[in-house]
Parts: sequence; C-alpha cells; structure tokens
Amino acid sequence: MSEEPLVEEGKESTGLATVIGAAVVAIALIAFIGQNRDDTEVNWLFLDGTWPLWLVIVVAAVLGAVLSEVLGWLLRRRRRRPD
Repeated sequence: MSEEPLVEEGKESTGLATVIGAAVVAIALIAFIGQNRDDTEVNWLFLDGTWPLWLVIVVAAVLGAVLSEVLGWLLRRRRRRPD
C-alpha cells in the first residue's frame, strides 16, 4: 500500500470552509424568512393574490438572476458570431 495521503495538503480546509459558508448562508436565509413573514398583495399579469413577502423577494431575485444569465449568454453568443 502506498503512503500517499488521500487528501491533498490544504484540501481539508477548503471543505471545512465550504461547510461553514453553507451554514452561514442557511442561517441568514432562515433569519430573512423569519423577519419577512408578513403577507403582501401581488398584482402582476394573471397573478392576483396575497403572498408572503419573503416569497415575493426570493422569486424576484431568482427571476432577475435567470434573466441576467440569459441576456449575458445572448450577448456573448452575438459577439462571437461573425457578420
């Protein structure tokens, strides 16, 4: 059997940092949801009703991120295409 370590030097700290980062994000998300539980009225196109404020903010953020990625992809694709 070889005496080589299964994990390269410095890799174990990267894994720990990832776990700690994920825990911080999870705690922040739980705090965000806890502080924004009030309902808010939503009227957009065919969506009318009352939704929790945290859900409205999260949906808007996700849609904004997706739209940003799609538009960025389209612009990069357009620049690469020869005229």
